Amino acid sequence: MDYIFLDMEWNQPSGKSNTVTEPVPLHGEIIRIGAVKVNEKMQETDRFHCCVIPKYYKKMNSFVGKVTGLSGASISFGQKFPLAYSQFTDWCGDDCIILTWGSEDEKMMDANLAVHDMDVSHPRFYDLQQIFAHRIIGTGKQYSLQAAVEHYELSWDLKAHDALNDAVYCSRIGLSMDFSRYIGEYEDMLREAEEQRQEKYFSTYQNVGSPSEAMNSRRITLCSCPKCRRIMSRKKWAFCGETTAISLCSCKTHGEYYVRLKMKKCPDGSYSVTKKYARLNEEYKEFYLRSADKQEVGSGV
Repeated sequence: MDYIFLDMEWNQPSGKSNTVTEPVPLHGEIIRIGAVKVNEKMQETDRFHCCVIPKYYKKMNSFVGKVTGLSGASISFGQKFPLAYSQFTDWCGDDCIILTWGSEDEKMMDANLAVHDMDVSHPRFYDLQQIFAHRIIGTGKQYSLQAAVEHYELSWDLKAHDALNDAVYCSRIGLSMDFSRYIGEYEDMLREAEEQRQEKYFSTYQNVGSPSEAMNSRRITLCSCPKCRRIMSRKKWAFCGETTAISLCSCKTHGEYYVRLKMKKCPDGSYSVTKKYARLNEEYKEFYLRSADKQEVGSGV
């Protein structure tokens, strides 16, 4: 099996009125395809780059041009999409999977196939950005390609927002994270991420007299697991600012959380308090420990 690290650039319509809507909404038309091929020994074996002539969005969108550095003239040469796609899949081979940074490339590929009436399949896509966020960093946040490059202290020596260059960056990150170990558990990871998104992360309390009253209110400071609603064990509260308190909580069944109380003064002089939970990761843990070293209030449950 080969692993294809893919990145694409696409042009956009100049406005909603110029957006193709049939047979599917076309929010971007592919103009560049860049890819890096890696074998099972984790060795780079080849690179692919193709310029694609747009059929619908022939005028360069000013924002896209500014980001990519491409001019209107630069998208007037190359291959039409059906031929470019055929060349790309022939280059990929029969036994491969595709890895991208983010989920937009797969959506864009599907939309472009649809508007060109190409009833063909493509290899399975895996989102390295999701793997990096959920398995390496331990949070559901979105991280840029550059942030991941910096995380692994890799060289940022190529011009960004170039399809092939970004594919090279993607491959460097993937190899640094030992991506293949996460492929088998990819579906489980997506399921866990969706379950976390569906958890209740917010609670709001109104008409609180003061921050001090909030911190002395068991109703506010008691922490219930977002999934099972059982009372969680909690570390001492630590202030990080005059109106923000943070702590760490743990549910025996569903794991550890970072919790934040944000107190906002209302026009009538009372306070509104928002309690927010997030899955605990190293970043949150380190922030709490630094804050707790400076000032601690309250006590554990």
